[in-house]
Amino acid sequence: MDVRKTPVSAHLAFGPAGSGGTGPTVLVDPRDTGVMGLLRGAARPRHLLAIVLGFYRTPLAWVGLLISMVILAYGGGAIMFWYHAVHLGEGGPAISHWQHWLLDSTAGFIGLAPALAVILPLATVASLPPGGAQAARTIRPVLYALAGGVMFALVTAPGPFLHDLLVGRGTWLADTVTEMWGNGQAPQAFAVPVSVPVELGRQIAVGLPTYIVLMGVALLAVRGFVRLGHSLSRSRV
Repeated sequence: MDVRKTPVSAHLAFGPAGSGGTGPTVLVDPRDTGVMGLLRGAARPRHLLAIVLGFYRTPLAWVGLLISMVILAYGGGAIMFWYHAVHLGEGGPAISHWQHWLLDSTAGFIGLAPALAVILPLATVASLPPGGAQAARTIRPVLYALAGGVMFALVTAPGPFLHDLLVGRGTWLADTVTEMWGNGQAPQAFAVPVSVPVELGRQIAVGLPTYIVLMGVALLAVRGFVRLGHSLSRSRV
């Protein structure tokens, strides 16, 4: 059976309403769109790679990635910092809370950017209307936020362990930052040690609502930035 391919591009997610597949696109079988279609396509790595590479053929995709990464890394980093350092009392180096949040969030920004670069195009394909984007001009924003947020929460589940390994107290980076900006007042740790499954479980439990909401906020922010750019361009003309 001859199936018309569906054009997918970053404009479906981030472009002005009705822009649809404007710009460079990647062609996807409509049966591989939507959540179930994406899950079926997950068994074909070349298929997923084609989606990701095709998505970034337009500069708009890179703009969306940068803005989304800032919001997820620093907004999500603030919530996770409060949860771990303040609520759970896991302590940290002898630096201010602002510096601790900035250190952790910047590490997350660098380390998680490749993962988000894959998640954004997959969330776009997952949030297409049933049957693909052949007749669609945009994605379904709520489903985009859900799909992207869930994927990002799962990717960040091992975050506490990687944090302790890379920027936790006693690491080279934490010691260097403490020497440069330390205030001599290391927060007292009172957290109760838990098993690995419990740590992963509570990280996912906090991460799911956090990153679903922030993925939606990021989508709105990117679209607002794009609309502003178009408005400024028209005003100059």
